[in-house]
Amino acid sequence: LLGDDNYLTIRNLIGRLHAARDDHRLHAVVLIFSTTHFNLAQAQEIRTALDDLRRANKRVFVYSVAYDTDSYMAACGASDVCLLGGGEMELPGVGIETMFAKDLLEKVGVQADYVQIGEFKGADEEMTRNNASDELKGELNKLVDSLFTQIVGDISAHRNLPPEAVRSAIDQAILSAKTAKSLGLVDHLVDRDGLGDLVTKELGSEIKIEKNYGMTPREKIDLTNPLALVTLLTRRTPESDEPAIAVVHAEGVIVDGSADDDLFGGGGNIGGEDLRKAFRQAAHDDNIKAIVLRIDSPGGSALASEVMWQAARHAAEKKPLIVSIGSMAASGGYYLASSGDYIFADPSAIVGSIGVVGGKFVTRDLFKMVGLHTETFSRGQNADLFSSEHPFTDRQRKMVTQWMHDTYDQFTERVMSHRRGKIKDIDLVARGRIFIAREARYLGMVDELGGIDDTVAFAAAQVGLKSGKYEVRDFPPSRTLGDLLSGNLADADEALPFRTNVKVEFAADSLLRLASPAVRRVMCRQLQYIQMLQSRPILLVAPYEVKFK
Repeated sequence: LLGDDNYLTIRNLIGRLHAARDDHRLHAVVLIFSTTHFNLAQAQEIRTALDDLRRANKRVFVYSVAYDTDSYMAACGASDVCLLGGGEMELPGVGIETMFAKDLLEKVGVQADYVQIGEFKGADEEMTRNNASDELKGELNKLVDSLFTQIVGDISAHRNLPPEAVRSAIDQAILSAKTAKSLGLVDHLVDRDGLGDLVTKELGSEIKIEKNYGMTPREKIDLTNPLALVTLLTRRTPESDEPAIAVVHAEGVIVDGSADDDLFGGGGNIGGEDLRKAFRQAAHDDNIKAIVLRIDSPGGSALASEVMWQAARHAAEKKPLIVSIGSMAASGGYYLASSGDYIFADPSAIVGSIGVVGGKFVTRDLFKMVGLHTETFSRGQNADLFSSEHPFTDRQRKMVTQWMHDTYDQFTERVMSHRRGKIKDIDLVARGRIFIAREARYLGMVDELGGIDDTVAFAAAQVGLKSGKYEVRDFPPSRTLGDLLSGNLADADEALPFRTNVKVEFAADSLLRLASPAVRRVMCRQLQYIQMLQSRPILLVAPYEVKFK
């Protein structure tokens, strides 16, 4: 909000850990999880940074009052995993819960008139079926197996435990602190106030603690001075003339045009026009020597995906473009990833879902139930193509299907334009199939496993920049509170206690509040897709969202 570089991101956290790794003054690092709001891919990147610290002969203490799967996957890279004595550990395994709304839609008089290209895609099934097809079941079972195997293997390797012991612990799901310690999952039971004494005892000498290591000291500002307040609201980090690597962020659902900002950082969408401008700005900045595209997206608008792909390739004509996939680059997200010269992916990233889904919702019977009646006056055989009054005619369905086939063909052509020779047979990785990054690498969909830090280092090496001799700059640049209040702030949607760009009216708001957070996320995502289909009936989206507890 205040243009402060000290806000927590995965990249600046890892940067601080690497600074500690290379600082010969330091003997140990203590990392305290006061929040665990990161995903599995980010947890793996943190764990890798902790591994680097251990290899540099630093003791690494990680402390939390409780661990879930994500936070423990990060913590097990430490030499000393600490847990509150009365705390707990939740390792419930991997489960994907799907929701199907065909009967519900029929009860309220709505028909989902969908077309899908790629029999493994599955993105239409939540609205057109009451259970998963055999194809979708196969993909989701493969995903669950891959993730579960990876979690068990990583914990086993980092904690030096037999895989069967890890699986046994997971089958207990919720472990008390004492049980977690007896099973070898944690090393110390201690509270936050006793953490300092524990570190002193383990290191065998008095210690000096340097708090907030690696953070830029905050400038003190006199808030009684109106001019100083204006400065606080509008300041941003000054740019230097040093060579730099640009990190262009593409995180969230891909939407046409610009994604609305809200007061607290946006609604979790990627606007095609926003990303195009970011690429253009990075490409024309002489200090930027290479570009890293960081993707964490389930896809979205097919047209916006193409806008982004074209913008990425224009930038790549001027500077190396290296892609970093976080937790997901699926459907439109992978469409964008294929624009890169080289692709990194976190080991647990979900990659693929090369397919197309689209259609419309027919609400005629719903309107009749509530006493609404419509009449249509049109000229042209297809003036009512997007009408919610009736399903597609046979002629219109053929048109839409051909449109989607054309989009699918363009999707595969875009992928193969830069993956030819790496992907042997596009048909084996397309048709809606999904893969964990390790499988995707074997199939040629990604080039290397690694996180954002690995990607930035690789990009720097491509242009001859040595470690410590370049800056890393984010694009699009963060906007300060002053920027937002100056007229660029879209109406914030305060109706719902979670991020969404979908405005839910009347009783829907109250109903969503009654649902669990997981169900709210699914429903809001579906509402957003419904909204997007109203303007263009073709989407490149993945049919799932994976969250770990």
